[in-house]
Amino acid sequence: RPAVRQIGPLRTIEFPAAGKDALTIVLFHGYGANGADLAPLAAEIPTTKPARWEFPDAPLSLPFGGLAWFEIDVAAIEEAQRTGTPVDWSDSDPDALASARVQAQAFIKELGVPWDRLVLGGFSQGSMLATELALRAPESPRGLVILSGNLICAKSWSQLGAARKGLKFFQSHGLADPILGHRGAQRLNALLNGCGLSGSLESFEGGHAIPLETIAGMGRYLDSL
Repeated sequence: RPAVRQIGPLRTIEFPAAGKDALTIVLFHGYGANGADLAPLAAEIPTTKPARWEFPDAPLSLPFGGLAWFEIDVAAIEEAQRTGTPVDWSDSDPDALASARVQAQAFIKELGVPWDRLVLGGFSQGSMLATELALRAPESPRGLVILSGNLICAKSWSQLGAARKGLKFFQSHGLADPILGHRGAQRLNALLNGCGLSGSLESFEGGHAIPLETIAGMGRYLDSL
């Protein structure tokens, strides 16, 4: 049964798992959502082995409701949706990303899970934070899940990626995503594979979402770990 816990600086919805060898999967939600937004995935993703799931809440409260890991240029996204031309975020280095990373690192430290039993992932903005954490971790996590993410911090990520050589990641993205363009997902995939990580981009017909085919793909990926 799920429980709401305070772990380090973050509140989280936790689905515990029996067995010391179970993977711990941490999924960070997207901008304007909260941990409960992704929590149903714990029951929906088909895996053959039990896993511990964590769905933490971001620290920033937004004026219109919901939470965020770091501030974004909302006007740029609205313009992209209006014109149909997605924003290129690859050279952006959000000021608040470092603060979000520090709080997420404190959360992970408090979890006390060895890196080789830890899978980091997220949706949209949460996947960017997960990628940042995986690339800056003291050692490679067991896995990385990137759902509807995009390339940011291209310079630093390309430098950090060499230390994550061999890390298997799962990535999915909608071909018609009006918020974070598919091209940005392709750039991210190319950068990660170019650094020696291993993962293909599973594209689907649709927009900024997690469709059933992605849920099935995540199950196969997690089983492969």
